[in-house]
Amino acid sequence: MTRKSGRAVTALLFICAAGLAAAPSPPVSGELDAAGFRETIAREKGHVVLVNFWATWCVPCREEFPDLSKMQERHRAAGLRIVGVSTDFASQKAAVEKFLQAMRPAFPNYRKKSGGDDQDFIDAVERTWGGELPFSILYDRNGKKVKSFSGKLPIAAAEKEIRKLLAAS
Repeated sequence: MTRKSGRAVTALLFICAAGLAAAPSPPVSGELDAAGFRETIAREKGHVVLVNFWATWCVPCREEFPDLSKMQERHRAAGLRIVGVSTDFASQKAAVEKFLQAMRPAFPNYRKKSGGDDQDFIDAVERTWGGELPFSILYDRNGKKVKSFSGKLPIAAAEKEIRKLLAAS
């Protein structure tokens, strides 16, 4: 092998390795039931967490998605973790994955697990939640629920709350 072809092979291997390292994570990180939801919040202890419940058929959900990604990017280093939870039915899994591939969110997304007791899931999220979408819940660094947002997230108001929580620690 000549020196020139050796460099070309090395460069090609480097490009391939860089491409693998930059490969996006799977669109859906998994399914959550009530216990899985609680575990997800507990795993993020030490971070301010905003959980956003959404569906592909929900226009306000789709509209706020880019703002959530931008918010995650702006505040990631300070300790914000956004978690998305699709409430689409299992039969809509392909639509969920297609939506997430198109949006390329800066945060993990899960699907609500089909079956089981829906009331257990609602109780784990918030007992007073009527199932309206979008719906977001803000947790402090200790995993304590601080605020709920029903309907399209008022980004400026939510960010104000998030900044307060990020500064508090």
